[in-house]
Amino acid sequence: MATPDLEDDGSIVTLDLHGLSVDEAIDLTYSTLRLAEDRGRNRLKVIHGSSTTQSGPHRTIKSELHDLLDRGSLASHATSVVRSQDTLTFVLDLTAASNPTPIKLRDVQR
Repeated sequence: MATPDLEDDGSIVTLDLHGLSVDEAIDLTYSTLRLAEDRGRNRLKVIHGSSTTQSGPHRTIKSELHDLLDRGSLASHATSVVRSQDTLTFVLDLTAASNPTPIKLRDVQR
Protein backbone atom coordinates (compact mmCIF):
# COMPACT_ATOMS: atom_id res chain seq x y z
CA MET A 1 0.00 0.00 0.00
CA ALA A 2 1.25 3.49 -0.82
CA THR A 3 2.13 5.88 1.96
CA PRO A 4 2.33 9.67 1.96
CA ASP A 5 5.68 11.22 1.16
CA LEU A 6 7.15 14.70 1.41
CA GLU A 7 10.29 16.10 -0.23
CA ASP A 8 11.69 19.60 0.23
CA ASP A 9 14.57 20.89 -1.88
CA GLY A 10 14.57 24.30 -0.19
CA SER A 11 12.50 25.89 -2.95
CA ILE A 12 9.77 23.43 -3.87
CA VAL A 13 7.96 21.12 -1.47
CA THR A 14 6.44 18.01 -3.04
CA LEU A 15 3.70 16.27 -1.08
CA ASP A 16 2.43 12.87 -2.27
CA LEU A 17 -0.94 12.07 -0.70
CA HIS A 18 -1.23 8.44 -1.82
CA GLY A 19 -2.32 6.09 0.94
CA LEU A 20 -4.28 8.66 2.95
CA SER A 21 -7.99 9.04 3.54
CA VAL A 22 -9.62 12.15 2.10
CA ASP A 23 -9.76 13.88 5.49
CA GLU A 24 -6.14 13.01 6.31
CA ALA A 25 -5.03 14.29 2.91
CA ILE A 26 -6.86 17.62 3.33
CA ASP A 27 -5.40 18.14 6.82
CA LEU A 28 -1.90 17.30 5.62
CA THR A 29 -2.24 19.61 2.62
CA TYR A 30 -3.28 22.55 4.81
CA SER A 31 -0.47 21.88 7.32
CA THR A 32 2.13 21.58 4.57
CA LEU A 33 0.87 24.69 2.79
CA ARG A 34 1.19 26.76 5.97
CA LEU A 35 4.66 25.45 6.84
CA ALA A 36 5.94 25.84 3.26
CA GLU A 37 4.75 29.43 3.30
CA ASP A 38 6.29 30.06 6.74
CA ARG A 39 9.63 28.67 5.57
CA GLY A 40 9.65 30.81 2.41
CA ARG A 41 9.26 28.09 -0.19
CA ASN A 42 8.34 29.10 -3.76
CA ARG A 43 5.95 26.27 -4.51
CA LEU A 44 4.02 23.39 -3.04
CA LYS A 45 3.36 20.55 -5.46
CA VAL A 46 0.59 18.24 -4.23
CA ILE A 47 0.33 14.83 -5.87
CA HIS A 48 -3.27 13.69 -5.42
CA GLY A 49 -3.49 11.03 -8.11
CA SER A 50 -5.71 10.86 -11.16
CA SER A 51 -8.79 9.58 -9.33
CA THR A 52 -10.32 6.72 -11.25
CA THR A 53 -13.55 6.81 -9.23
CA GLN A 54 -16.69 7.50 -11.25
CA SER A 55 -18.48 10.81 -10.84
CA GLY A 56 -21.03 10.90 -8.09
CA PRO A 57 -21.31 11.21 -4.34
CA HIS A 58 -17.99 9.46 -3.59
CA ARG A 59 -15.34 11.86 -2.33
CA THR A 60 -11.81 11.44 -3.59
CA ILE A 61 -8.71 13.37 -2.61
CA LYS A 62 -8.62 14.95 -6.06
CA SER A 63 -12.28 15.97 -6.08
CA GLU A 64 -12.12 17.39 -2.55
CA LEU A 65 -8.97 19.43 -3.25
CA HIS A 66 -10.47 20.82 -6.44
CA ASP A 67 -13.75 21.62 -4.64
CA LEU A 68 -11.83 23.48 -1.92
CA LEU A 69 -10.00 25.44 -4.61
CA ASP A 70 -13.24 26.28 -6.40
CA ARG A 71 -14.73 27.53 -3.12
CA GLY A 72 -11.63 29.67 -2.52
CA SER A 73 -10.71 28.16 0.82
CA LEU A 74 -7.52 26.35 -0.13
CA ALA A 75 -5.58 28.82 -2.24
CA SER A 76 -5.70 31.81 0.09
CA HIS A 77 -1.93 31.62 0.60
CA ALA A 78 -1.06 31.14 -3.07
CA THR A 79 -0.62 33.70 -5.81
CA SER A 80 -1.74 31.10 -8.34
CA VAL A 81 -2.53 27.40 -8.63
CA VAL A 82 -1.68 25.21 -11.60
CA ARG A 83 -3.99 22.21 -12.04
CA SER A 84 -2.98 19.11 -13.94
CA GLN A 85 -4.28 15.55 -14.26
CA ASP A 86 -2.78 14.22 -11.03
CA THR A 87 -1.21 17.24 -9.29
CA LEU A 88 -1.85 20.73 -8.00
CA THR A 89 1.00 23.22 -7.80
CA PHE A 90 0.60 26.20 -5.50
CA VAL A 91 2.78 29.22 -6.30
CA LEU A 92 3.29 30.73 -2.86
CA ASP A 93 3.32 34.35 -1.79
CA LEU A 94 6.87 34.91 -0.59
CA THR A 95 6.38 37.20 2.37
CA ALA A 96 8.38 35.07 4.81
CA ALA A 97 12.16 34.99 4.86
CA SER A 98 13.60 31.75 3.57
CA ASN A 99 14.37 29.23 6.29
CA PRO A 100 16.76 26.53 5.03
CA THR A 101 15.56 23.93 7.54
CA PRO A 102 14.15 21.10 5.41
CA ILE A 103 10.48 20.32 5.93
CA LYS A 104 9.94 16.68 6.89
CA LEU A 105 6.71 14.68 6.83
CA ARG A 106 6.79 14.41 10.63
CA ASP A 107 6.77 18.24 10.81
CA VAL A 108 3.33 18.43 9.21
CA GLN A 109 1.66 15.27 10.47
CA ARG A 110 -0.40 15.62 13.62
